Amino acid sequence: MARYRSLALALAVFVTVAGDAAGDGGGAVAPGPPDVKAISCLTQSVCRSRDTVVRGEEMVVRGANLEAVERVVFTGARGNGDDATASVSATTERSVVAVVPAEAQTGAVVLQGSNSSTLARIDRVRVRRALKVAPLDISPGSSFYFGGRRKATFEFTVDQAADVRVELVDGESQAIIATWDVAAEPGVEQHVRWNGKVRGAAAGTGRYSFRLAAPVSASAKAVPEATDAFFFADHLFPIRGRHDLGQTPTNGFGGGGTRAHYGQDMFANCGTKLAAARGGKVQFAGYHSAAGNYLVIDGAGTGRDYVYMHMLEPALVKTGDRVFTGQKVGEVGETGRATGCHLHFELWSAPGWYEGGKAVDPLPALRGWDRNS
Repeated sequence: MARYRSLALALAVFVTVAGDAAGDGGGAVAPGPPDVKAISCLTQSVCRSRDTVVRGEEMVVRGANLEAVERVVFTGARGNGDDATASVSATTERSVVAVVPAEAQTGAVVLQGSNSSTLARIDRVRVRRALKVAPLDISPGSSFYFGGRRKATFEFTVDQAADVRVELVDGESQAIIATWDVAAEPGVEQHVRWNGKVRGAAAGTGRYSFRLAAPVSASAKAVPEATDAFFFADHLFPIRGRHDLGQTPTNGFGGGGTRAHYGQDMFANCGTKLAAARGGKVQFAGYHSAAGNYLVIDGAGTGRDYVYMHMLEPALVKTGDRVFTGQKVGEVGETGRATGCHLHFELWSAPGWYEGGKAVDPLPALRGWDRNS
């Protein structure tokens, strides 16, 4: 450890204990000079290397016989004029903790005891400025849907190499629901992408935000706490244009008691775009004399089937295809046994449409999707 030189002299104290003529003797020896092993940031992710500290951050000197250290002086490179002193906040026999002064410069560091006596000297310590993080606009938009082609993506840059933590925060509860640790390099766009899941299931509908939370250190409060906020929903309303949710009781589930009706009739102009309310796998796509051009999608992660009937033309996807939430699958029509341009929409419980599942009233869900789309 040639770079770490101890300058203090060991002091020996001999204590004589009175006894008989043959008496016993005893003594105690004072601690030896400080023995410096390493100096670094207290939080390693802030520095990423030994012999490096960051202005405004806590640093730690490790070694032995350090209990007498009272000050840490950064001597810089230009005589006494650029010296900067850090007051020690914690000292033990094996460590010294202090905050690096804002004016500290790269150069030698001196450990001082009482009366500014020099105890040890570290030949060269690199001093870095605090990390600056520049968050970029969330890409590619401000609204995202589970199973959609677009994912909520946060991008940022840093001005120096650092280990950065990004948190995803629930906008209502402020709970942290996901984290990413990124070894960021200066000048390179970094990004994290969220798949819309929390503990393996689709997250609830609401607002979320990405937040830069690391390096976890004294300067973290200088990093923007809340960055890009966005809206996320687990479903998208399927009619992508002007529409209503039904005009009479016969349009609803059960047909108002007048007929077997397993879905909800929602009216819109013929040709209005229809999108997948939830992405997944196409279970069936074809034509039926009553349903007209129809489509059944096994919703990803739901166990439910989503049924679209009376489409203007054959579905734009075929049996076995994978589809994304929001992907265009057809247009509103009145094919099959239909009066007026409308979408007949059904929602079936697991295991699915005519596979052992049961049709459930989709109107409560549709109302919620309509509000959030």
